[in-house]
Amino acid sequence: MSITVELPPDIEAQVRTLPDLGQRVLSFLRSQVEYEKWRVARYSEKARSIVSEGLGDAERMKAAGVSREEMFRRLFAVVDEIAPQG
Repeated sequence: MSITVELPPDIEAQVRTLPDLGQRVLSFLRSQVEYEKWRVARYSEKARSIVSEGLGDAERMKAAGVSREEMFRRLFAVVDEIAPQG
């Protein structure tokens, strides 16, 4: 695999001076792959599905004109229902 990255001019000149840039990029990408594996394994498929569904609901409410304040009110009402605050 080959990756081309467009860098802003102010960064490009500085990046060119880095020794072993290829190794650094490879190391970074390896750490990102491991992080992504950990992130995906951290939550169950059901939890990820619930979050995805919630984001879809939020987009639909936004499109329907529901205010941000109303969305938060509804969110906190659900949170209080799930885990009452003493």
